[in-house]
Amino acid sequence: MRNVNVLKVDKDCVVPENWIQDYISVVLTVCKWFGVSVISIGACKSRMKGLHFYIEIAPSVEPEVANRLQWLIGDDCQRVDFNRARIESGLDCWNKLFEVAGRRLRTIYGTQQHSLRNTAY
Repeated sequence: MRNVNVLKVDKDCVVPENWIQDYISVVLTVCKWFGVSVISIGACKSRMKGLHFYIEIAPSVEPEVANRLQWLIGDDCQRVDFNRARIESGLDCWNKLFEVAGRRLRTIYGTQQHSLRNTAY
């Protein structure tokens, strides 16, 4: 299986903008514990409710580590269980989020900007 350079997190709730800023800090801290740098974080509304986060990381990590990181930063627990089963069965495309066609991803953090952006979702 290929190593992973994008973590995908499903958050099934809507929170105030300042909570998103706090969440970014949590993501940066947890990734740092594993020796991983966050290159960028993108977000979009999920199909049903809440937000999906796409976290680009370097260096890339093994699927088991990626799933563990996703769990630690708050991915939906049932999704984590399904992903673990997909990984154990050797399924290469184990890490899916289902988006509405044409939904736009917004960058909410990037190392290029050196600051957080305030954006609506």
